[in-house]
Amino acid sequence: MQKGEKTGTLTASPFRILRFSFQISSPITRGGKMIRPWRNNKGFWRNSVTGRLAFSLLALATVLLWPTFSRSSSFPQAPVAAAPVDYNPYAEIVRLQARLQAYPEDANAYARLGIAYLLQVREDGDASHYLRAEEAFQEALKREPNQVNAQVGMGMLALSRHDFSGAIPWAERALAVAPHHAEALGLLVDANVELGRYDEAMKVGQAMVDLRPGVASYSRAAYLRELHGDMAGAIQAMQMALDVAAPNTESWRWTAVQVGNLYFNRGEWAQADLYYQAALKSHSAYPFALAGRGRVAAAQGDRTRAIHLYSQAAERLPLPEFIIPLGDLYQLNGQEDQAAQQYGLVGVIQQLNQAAGMSVDMELALFEADYGDPALALQLARRAYAARPSIYAADVLGWALHRNNRTAEAQIYSEESLRLGTQDALLYYHAGVIAEALGNKEMARLHLQRALEINPAFSILYVEDARQRLASLCACTSE
Repeated sequence: MQKGEKTGTLTASPFRILRFSFQISSPITRGGKMIRPWRNNKGFWRNSVTGRLAFSLLALATVLLWPTFSRSSSFPQAPVAAAPVDYNPYAEIVRLQARLQAYPEDANAYARLGIAYLLQVREDGDASHYLRAEEAFQEALKREPNQVNAQVGMGMLALSRHDFSGAIPWAERALAVAPHHAEALGLLVDANVELGRYDEAMKVGQAMVDLRPGVASYSRAAYLRELHGDMAGAIQAMQMALDVAAPNTESWRWTAVQVGNLYFNRGEWAQADLYYQAALKSHSAYPFALAGRGRVAAAQGDRTRAIHLYSQAAERLPLPEFIIPLGDLYQLNGQEDQAAQQYGLVGVIQQLNQAAGMSVDMELALFEADYGDPALALQLARRAYAARPSIYAADVLGWALHRNNRTAEAQIYSEESLRLGTQDALLYYHAGVIAEALGNKEMARLHLQRALEINPAFSILYVEDARQRLASLCACTSE
C-alpha cells in the first residue's frame, strides 16, 4: 500500500496538545502536500462541493463503525476506508435476510443484519429496529458465542439505548476475542464519556487513534477535545476526519455537519453554514444539515426560513433535536398551537423510545424542566445522574433542582458541569441563572457574559433572557 492512499497507515503527528488532547496522525498527504480536496486556498468551501448530548455518540456507534467491521476475527487490521457509495441499510437488510434463508447458520450474516437494523434507525427514526437488531445479534451469538461483530453490535445496541454501563462488558468480551479491535475500543470511549470517566475515555481514545487513524477515531478525539474546552483542537481533529472520509457517503455528510456544529457552537455561524451547505450538495434532503442551516437562520433572525428548514428536517427524520427548536421558533412567532403540537410530539417519540428499550431519563428531564413538570424533571434527573454521572447529567440535575427552587443544591451540580472547562454556552447560562438566584451577582454576570461570548445565539429559547439578565446585572454593577 502506497503512502497517501486513503486506506494507508498514517504517520504520527509530532504534537500532543495538553493532557486532554490526542496525539493524532497527520492528515493524509500526497506529494508532500496535505490533501484537503473540498477546500480552496483560503480555507472556505468551494461552491462546487459534492460530496452529525445528545445523538453524537449514537452516530459514532453506528455510521462511523460499520464500514470497518471485519468478516473474520483476525486482528489487527489496516485502516479501512469508508465505502465509496452510500450504504443503504434497507437494501442490506433485504440482502442479508435472503442470505440467511439460504445459509441459516451464517453467524456473521446475523451480526451484519443487526448492524443494518441499527443503521436503519437513522434512516427512519423507528426505534423498534433496536428489538430486531437485538434478535439478530442473539441469533449470531447462539451460533458462535465469540462472534466478535455480534459482540460489538450488542455494545452498539447498548449505547443506542443509553445503557452505557451495559456496553462495557460487550466491548470487553470483543477485546478478549480480538485484542486489537478498534470498534470495541470505540465503544469503550463512548461509554466512558457518558459515564463521566473522562480520563479512561482519553486513554482508550488515544489507543484507538494509534491503532486505526480514521473517521471514527478522529471524531472521538474531536469530541474529547471539545469536552475539555479545546475548540480549535476539536475542529482540527474533526476536519481531519472529514478529510479522510469517503466523499458522498453518510459518514462524510455526518462529519461535515459535525465540523459545522463546532463552528456554530463557538459563534462562527457563516463558517458553519458553509459545511452544512456542503453536506446538502451531497444529499439535498440530509436532515442534520437542514437542521444546521435552520440553526444558522434562527441565529441570524430569519425565523421564517428557520421554521422551513427545521420542518424539512423533522419531516425527514422526526428527532427531538429537530422538533424542540421548531416548537421554540413557533412559540417566538406567536404560533402557540403549532408550538404545542411540536412539544406534544416530543413526548410521544420518547414514549416510543422507552418502549424500544431506550433510557431517556436525562433527555426527558431537561425537556420537563424547560417545558413541563419540574417535579418530574427532578425525579428523572436524579435517576439519570445516578446511572451516568457525566458533566451533562450534572448540568441537567442542577437545572432541575433550580426549577424546583432548590438552588443551593443546584449550584453544586452546576459547578460540576463546568469542571472540564467545556465551552458550551448553555452550561454557562444555567450556571449564571443559578448564581443570580443565589444572589451572587458577579459570578452570574461572568457566567452569562461567557455564555454570550461563546455563542451569541446559543439557544432559541434562552438567548434573549441571557441578554436581559446580563444587561440588568451590568446596570446594577455600574450603579
